[in-house]
Amino acid sequence: MKRLVVPTAAVLWSLACVGPEEEILERYLLACQREDSPTVAALSMVAFPEDDVQSWNILEISEVRSEPYAIPVLRETVGLVEAERDTQFTVFGEFRRENYESLRRIQARLREEPDYHFSGRLGALQIEWDAFRIERRQVVAKLHEAEIAFERAIRRVNKSLQRESSPEYLTGEMLLKNARVRVTTELGDGHFDFTLTQYALKNQFDALVPARWIITAVEKTN
Repeated sequence: MKRLVVPTAAVLWSLACVGPEEEILERYLLACQREDSPTVAALSMVAFPEDDVQSWNILEISEVRSEPYAIPVLRETVGLVEAERDTQFTVFGEFRRENYESLRRIQARLREEPDYHFSGRLGALQIEWDAFRIERRQVVAKLHEAEIAFERAIRRVNKSLQRESSPEYLTGEMLLKNARVRVTTELGDGHFDFTLTQYALKNQFDALVPARWIITAVEKTN
C-alpha cells in the first residue's frame, strides 16, 4: 500500500509548535509510518503493535504524575535474592556432601525408574532431595526475574538520560504521562494508550541530570 509521507519541512514546522510530549509521539509515529526502526528504537522501549501506520491524531495527554525512582529498590532486591541463593546453595551443597553415597544410589535408581519412590531412610532423603531441587529452581527463577526487572529499568533510564551517567548512583523520581491517540493502520482506526516516561534525577554532586521523554508502553484499547 502506498503511504502518505509528510514533507520534512512541514514536520519540522509542526514539531516546533508542540510540547515535548507531543513531539515524541509525532516523531515516533512518523518513524513507524516510514518503517524507520532505528528512530523507533531511539524514542521508545516498545514497537508499535500494528503494521502500516497511515495517519494519527493525538486526542489527549494527561497531567504528569510521579513515582519513586525504582533503581535503588530493584538493585537491593537483586542483592537480597543473590544472598538467598547463596545461602540455599551452601545448605544444598552440605546436604549433598553429607549424603553423597546415598544420593548416588537414589539418582542411579531414578535414572532407570524416574517414578520410583524409596522407603525408609532413602525415602526420607529422596523427599528432602526433591524439596531442595524445587527450592533451588525457585530461587534461581526468582533471581532471574529480579535481574531482568533491574536491567530493563536501567535500559529505560539510560534511554531517557541525555548524557552518560550511572543510574545506580542517581536519586530522584520518575515522571509519567499517558496519551490517548487515534491511529489508522491497515486494520482500520484504533485508539491506543501511550505511556511516556521521563526521569527527574540528581547525581552524587546534587546536580540535575538532563533527561527527555520516551515512550515506555503502547496498548490498543479498542
